[in-house]
Amino acid sequence: MYKRRFDFLGVGISIINQPMALQAVKDYDFSAPAYICFPDTSVVKEAYKDPFLIQVLNNSYLTMPDGKPSQLVARLRGHKHVSTVSGFHLCKSLLDSELTHYFYGGSDETIAIMKQKLQDQFPKARILGFKSPPFVSTGEIANSQQIKSDMEEIRSLNPNLVWIGISSPKQDYVMHHFYRLLPHSVMLGVGGVFLYMADESLRSPEWVKKIGMRWAYRLLKEPRRLWPKYYETFRFLFQNKTFFLKLIFRKKQATAG
Repeated sequence: MYKRRFDFLGVGISIINQPMALQAVKDYDFSAPAYICFPDTSVVKEAYKDPFLIQVLNNSYLTMPDGKPSQLVARLRGHKHVSTVSGFHLCKSLLDSELTHYFYGGSDETIAIMKQKLQDQFPKARILGFKSPPFVSTGEIANSQQIKSDMEEIRSLNPNLVWIGISSPKQDYVMHHFYRLLPHSVMLGVGGVFLYMADESLRSPEWVKKIGMRWAYRLLKEPRRLWPKYYETFRFLFQNKTFFLKLIFRKKQATAG
């Protein structure tokens, strides 16, 4: 039931919502390796011009709708129950389960703060380890001996879930190239969730997220860093306005019919 997807400019996004996502991870039998992607619109933009990244996202166990544009496309395609899936909330929910966890990502400082906070908030969580990965360029990921060594170390612990907190789409490449080294684990590329776990004040309020203005909240927080990214993302959406107009037209036709 979790294999169905809808097309968002070449990226196959899973037809899913937050409760379904939680159940999908719990339902996994961990008999084979897998990875889960959380591409926001900026990653969809990168994939649009990178066939290999599209392959990475489309070959995942799940590719979650991350952000209002994905949710909008789903609704225009008639999938009314689809909604944005929060990696932050998914992680917190699963920390209360019997599944085991490993956290791979963030800086040493972020990991230290996050480790203490998770121990305080989730004393019964079955966390097997934390590690800050080396910095490697996108082109170096596939052949990185350090990442390979880290994955072999994680494999010896045999966690159910390996949370990858690296910037997108780097984390998607890491998962794609190395998930087979973890034969009984699911990797989840949750990006900035590690920072939010360390400092929840960095997250936008829930009401801001619900109205689709999380991007504006984050832009006000970090205008210099995020303005170029958001400018290019909005430019990309505008350049592909025909895609959205066709979906709107088809939906109106279906409603009228």
